[in-house]
Amino acid sequence: MGRSSGSPVPAPPAHATVPKPPSTGGGLQELVRVVPRESAMRDYRVNLVLSSVAAGSTFGGVQTAIDLFRAVSGRGERRRIISVEPLDAETVTAFPDFHRVDAGDDSDDPSQLVSIARPGAETIPIGPRDVFIATFWPTAAFALDVCRWQAATFGAAPGRFAYLIQDFEPGFYPRSAQHLLARSTYDAPESTIAIFNTSLLQSDFHDAGIRFPAEFTFEPRLSPALRDVLARPAGERVRRIVAYGRPSKPRNAFPLIVDGLRAWRAADPDAQRWTIVSAGERHVDIDLGGGLTMQSLGKLSLSAYADLLRTSAVGISLMISPHPSYPPLEMAYLGLLVLTNRFGGKDLSSWHTNITSLGSITEAGLAADLTETCRRFVIDATVGDQGRLLRPDYLDVGPQFPFAHEVAELLRKA
Repeated sequence: MGRSSGSPVPAPPAHATVPKPPSTGGGLQELVRVVPRESAMRDYRVNLVLSSVAAGSTFGGVQTAIDLFRAVSGRGERRRIISVEPLDAETVTAFPDFHRVDAGDDSDDPSQLVSIARPGAETIPIGPRDVFIATFWPTAAFALDVCRWQAATFGAAPGRFAYLIQDFEPGFYPRSAQHLLARSTYDAPESTIAIFNTSLLQSDFHDAGIRFPAEFTFEPRLSPALRDVLARPAGERVRRIVAYGRPSKPRNAFPLIVDGLRAWRAADPDAQRWTIVSAGERHVDIDLGGGLTMQSLGKLSLSAYADLLRTSAVGISLMISPHPSYPPLEMAYLGLLVLTNRFGGKDLSSWHTNITSLGSITEAGLAADLTETCRRFVIDATVGDQGRLLRPDYLDVGPQFPFAHEVAELLRKA
């Protein structure tokens, strides 16, 4: 007779040893340190491992991962979301179809939300038919380690895990242990179901000689919340420049944006008539010279972000990566004239007429292109609202992951 949903699963036999997780002192802080332990549950279960599912983090790539997980596990399978970071009440409320479960509990609840950051979460129950969707290189390393542990513990292990690849993550680091370990997660092609966030990124991997026997791709789409904004009357656009500011993320080249704005302020006498704000990550307000300041708005709600874009004139968003990133496309579609950068085969000026790829990736080059962009707005404040989308698939409303059933079958057969 089956157990009722949510009832505790009997503890594993006393002989099942639970290794103590290593200390992180002096080690790599990024790694997932939780240790598997034998679960009494033997049913098939799909696990999504995320750095965080906190309400303030569920946008962009994190939301994409959650959407993919729901598509893959949407046919009645048992499912579990594992957050490396803590959960709070707001986060739990955002997942009404999941039940919060302590990592220390061997529960058979069919839909679980688990944090492995809580005290007592040094281990997590794993069964022989647990399969994984990884979302960032430390979670991929964890999934590969779990597969090896399953083989040693149960005599067999799932042959594959799904890897949502949203960037070339070794590029997040200088030459370092993190760089090597991130790169190593691409070295198990036969065990990997690779799911690329854009064909641009997939092509960059192929150019680097990295391929997987099982590969799937999907393209970026405008968030439904931002799409709905366009149904509302637009406010008057003012002389405001919105920079996508994430100082802690080197790939967003925030220092270059700051120096480019300073060069623009020094060279363009009309710069004093503009307001500069940054959105994305809180930082101290920055003096750009001549009495001009970049005000930090930090991370905004989607509603506040949309209102900002609908009333601003110019956007600056850099991404030193093959992934196109979300902000330049969002800014352009909501009517801003946008400056961004090329990278490899990426040139977003072919995606929307409002986007200009910088001619020179220098502070002087950014300043020159910004002067011209501001001049276009001053001549005609409606120019951005007249822009044209050149990639209609950005507005598709059908399934974003039409291959989800194939991924589900590959995981189940594994």
